[in-house]
Amino acid sequence: MDKLILVTGLIPYDSGKTWFVLSSASYARSTGLRVGVFKPVAGHNLWYSPRTIKKSIELGLLVGNDVTLYYENGFVKDPALSNPLAIATIPPDPRFYEQSMDTYMADLESMYSTAVLSRITNCRSKATRHYYYPESLKRAPPATRRTLEKMLLALHAEESSIDELVKYMESANSEESLNECLELIRGGNNVVFIESFNDAIAPYASLLGKVNAIVVVAPGRVFVYEDVKTLKELVVSNVEKYGWEGFRTRHIIGKVSAQITLSTGFALKPKPYNIHKAFIKAILEE
Repeated sequence: MDKLILVTGLIPYDSGKTWFVLSSASYARSTGLRVGVFKPVAGHNLWYSPRTIKKSIELGLLVGNDVTLYYENGFVKDPALSNPLAIATIPPDPRFYEQSMDTYMADLESMYSTAVLSRITNCRSKATRHYYYPESLKRAPPATRRTLEKMLLALHAEESSIDELVKYMESANSEESLNECLELIRGGNNVVFIESFNDAIAPYASLLGKVNAIVVVAPGRVFVYEDVKTLKELVVSNVEKYGWEGFRTRHIIGKVSAQITLSTGFALKPKPYNIHKAFIKAILEE
C-alpha cells in the first residue's frame, strides 16, 4: 500500500490544514502504518511565530511552525528534505508608508513584498542554501531588523533578489527537485500527507498526477475528493482562464462533488477524533 494524500485550504490562512494532518497522521500511525509528511513549499510570518526564529537558529535551517510541529511529532525526520522550499516574511515598518497606507496594506498581503529570507534545498545533492532580501530587511522595524540580522548570520544567508526567488519557483528545476524529495519520503512510508501552500490546490502542478486523494480543509468542514482526474481537468481549465489564480481552491469547490464531507469542531490540540479515524479508514479502503 502506498497512499499520497494532498491537503490544502479553502481560505489562504488558518484553514486548519496542519491540525487535520497531525490528527489524521497520528491515527494512521497508531494502526501500525509508517507515516510521513511532505510540505514542498512553506511560508511563515516571523512576526507571528518568533519561536521559529529560535528553532531555525538551533537547527541551522530555516523552518516554519508547520514543519516544526511535524518534526517534533515524529512525522518529519529531515526538515530540509520534507520542506525543500521555505520562505519567511516580516511585516514592514509602517513609517515607510506614511504617505500611502493603501500601499502598506497591499504589501502586507503580498508574500513577495514581505519576504525577507528563504531556504532552498536541492533534493538530489542534499545541498541547502539560505538567501536574504535586502529591500525587505531595510523596511523592517529597527528592533525586528536587529533580530533578523542575527538570524541571517547564524544561517549564513546570501544576498539575493525576489526576482531570483520567483524565477526559481517557476522553473522546471524547482519542480524536478520537489518531486525528487517526494520520492525520498515516499520510499520509507505507507502513507504520505502532502500539505499544500495556503489555498493553492497543489503546491506545484505535476503533483496532481501523483496523489490518490485531495482534501480541502476549511473551518468546520473537510471535503475529500478521490476523483483526482476530474479535479485535475478542472484545474487545467481554470488556469487557462485565470492564470495562477485558477490554482486557488475557491475555483474548485462547488464545481466538483466531494466523495466524502466531514464536520470538524473545536480542539485544544491536534489528536485523532472520530472524523480522522473515519477519514483514514475510507482512504485506505480504496
